[in-house]
Amino acid sequence: MKKFTLLVAIDFSKNSYVVLEKALAFTNNMDGNLHVVHVIESSFFSKKIDLEAAKENGFLELSKKFSSIKKENYHCVSGKVKVEVANTANILGADMIIMGNSGETNLLDTLIMGSHTKEIIKHSQTPILIMKKEHELKYENILILTDMSSESAQAIKYTAKLFSDSSITLVNLFYMPLGNTMSLYGMDAENVEEYQQGVQDESQKELELFLDSLTLPKEINVTSRSIKSSLNAKTFQKEVQEIEHDLLVIHATQNVSFFAFDILEQSLTDVMVVK
Repeated sequence: MKKFTLLVAIDFSKNSYVVLEKALAFTNNMDGNLHVVHVIESSFFSKKIDLEAAKENGFLELSKKFSSIKKENYHCVSGKVKVEVANTANILGADMIIMGNSGETNLLDTLIMGSHTKEIIKHSQTPILIMKKEHELKYENILILTDMSSESAQAIKYTAKLFSDSSITLVNLFYMPLGNTMSLYGMDAENVEEYQQGVQDESQKELELFLDSLTLPKEINVTSRSIKSSLNAKTFQKEVQEIEHDLLVIHATQNVSFFAFDILEQSLTDVMVVK
């Protein structure tokens, strides 16, 4: 049986070391394999770099803090960050990529965490976990946004398998026209309230049927909530504030929406993007 394989993208910043430390503990608990990738961005400066020497020096630096990481599990490559992180994950058959929320840069080290995060998410087909805060990679409550598609179903099953001890809440956001807009159609306040309640009830029923269709193992603690939403990332945190969660999971297609990216940026918790 293939071991769980985790890839951590680092830029040798303090932040990326924190991410690596937590990822190493997480992988050890799963009896998996951890790999590290550092990308030297193709540029006028990097063309002057001896890649083999850079790889050797990078591993020596890494070994000072993480002696358990094997040399063959350290990958130093040159190219576009968004391409090379995804390519390394594909070559390794990685189950997940973990990155930090921000990073540091200097003359020759491109900023992997932060400005490149969106590009890596767009390019990679491997699930990506973005750490927002320093903590152990163990989650008690997970909120998963779902559009009830077959692709979303796969993302839910992946999350449930990976974090089988967590409590999971599936959330479907539905948009409701404002009452003053509906009044233009000749609906009074009572009609509007009745209509909105009907839409919410129907949405919840559809979500529960979707949950049943997933046939998740009985030991998985999973519930569902259909929530009226403005579909505005700025109000998202308020809309889901009643749902306790320490990890937000977003399913995305190849073309990640602006809404998903905005939620990613504003989320107060860690975010995992699954395609």
